[in-house]
Amino acid sequence: MSLFDRFRPAGIVSIITAVLVAMPTLVAAKSVEGRFVAFGPGNWSCADAVAVAEGNHPGSQGRLDGFIAGYLTASNVILRNTYDIQAGEPASAARAAVLDFCAENPDVNLANALAVHTQRQYPDRRSVPR
Repeated sequence: MSLFDRFRPAGIVSIITAVLVAMPTLVAAKSVEGRFVAFGPGNWSCADAVAVAEGNHPGSQGRLDGFIAGYLTASNVILRNTYDIQAGEPASAARAAVLDFCAENPDVNLANALAVHTQRQYPDRRSVPR
């Protein structure tokens, strides 16, 4: 089984994004111009993510929640010594924290907002199951 096959269930985009979280800064794994590709909800602006969460785009709420859960799962898979980046808190707690960040930073994209969240959570993560 190749490394790619091992991580396919978590979603390659989420895995790549999670790898960015492990870098010392958010800009460490970007192109020379400081850009990266984000797909789906990861490319939404924080303003759009907040609008979706507030019910202005009900068909997209599942995509928002799925992206957040996928990002957290990828973080658990990729980040060294990480069993649970949320330290026992549900994905809904991450959703609330990310949306709070997004409300204050409407021009940031959702992928970067989640990167900030996981960087903040990293010191409190669980390294082993309880």
